[in-house]
Amino acid sequence: MEQNDLTIRPITGRDELDLFCRLPYVLNEELDDDLAAGRRRPDWMWVALRSDRLLARLAWWGRAGNATPSALDIFDLDDDSSDPDRLDIGARLLRTAIAYVVPAGTVAPEYLRCVPSD
Repeated sequence: MEQNDLTIRPITGRDELDLFCRLPYVLNEELDDDLAAGRRRPDWMWVALRSDRLLARLAWWGRAGNATPSALDIFDLDDDSSDPDRLDIGARLLRTAIAYVVPAGTVAPEYLRCVPSD
């Protein structure tokens, strides 16, 4: 999923939490416990990278044991980035992650129904 040196992908596991948490957020400290308890899954936590720089991230939360997440509760762009494509990178991250996390043929959760497609 590399586009012009931009890589969009889910994290590989708890070993990449440091990468995911490079952007500050009040819930960063809870992510490890959420993964351990099954409220988050690595394939529900996505990053947009240029080389090793985190440009954007998003994550879904769900009840332990659920096959699909209940809420998209983290969606951050790097505030320090001067990249002119910053908003486009966030939009591409969101569209790419939705395509993988929300199964094809299912009705998207209400919070995703207003996300514009390409």
